[in-house]
Formats: sequence, C-alpha cells, structure tokens
Amino acid sequence: MSRPLFLHQLDEAVERGCQTPNCRHAHGREIFLTPLCHPGGGVRVEDLDALHGLPWAAAVGLRCWRCHRPVAQVALTTRLARTPACRHGSALDVMYSAGKLTVSCRRCHTVQATVEVAPYVPA
Repeated sequence: MSRPLFLHQLDEAVERGCQTPNCRHAHGREIFLTPLCHPGGGVRVEDLDALHGLPWAAAVGLRCWRCHRPVAQVALTTRLARTPACRHGSALDVMYSAGKLTVSCRRCHTVQATVEVAPYVPA
C-alpha cells in the first residue's frame, strides 16, 4: 500500500501549480486530483479503512474512472460522508483547496462531500 498524501504535500502541490503539459486553464489556489492515464476522465472514490494506530482518521483512494488505475490516496481527519445529490452515477471530480478535499459530480458539478485533509503526524 502506498502512503497517502497529507495536508503539507497537497499544499506544496498547489504552490507548484499545474503540472499537466499544455494545460490552458487558469488555476487559482486549488488543484484537481486527476488520472495521468486518462486526463479529463474523472475518478472513482474508494473509502479505505485506516489501519489501527495510525494518526489519521480515514483515507480515500482515487482511481481512474476508465481503467481503474490508482491515482492517489489522501489521508483525512474524518471519514468521507458522501451525499450523492444527483443521479448520474458517473465519474467524479476531486479538488483540493485550503486544506479541504471536495468531491463533486463530473457531469453536473453538484458537490457530494467536503472533508478536511489530515496533517502529517509521525506515528
């Protein structure tokens, strides 16, 4: 299992800016966690059980919507409680901004969840 991303790592990624070649979007203080294999394809969000004794409460795994390749894992302060507000059941967008992860429908952009990213604490 790869280690999840923490608050400081996502903040550093925001500071670096977009790393997608030929990206023409104007980026602010947020980043979208997207698959490299199918850019623009969206992701699946999987709840990962936090192992007992680890300093973060929960984690999510992001996989490419099309080919299911792992994109990233993110450590969270609480479990992700998704409230599907639409009926699309399609790929999701996951955005990081100001310490929070926001999950929304890729099709209609309805927000399904917002949760705080866990800071790194040595185990």
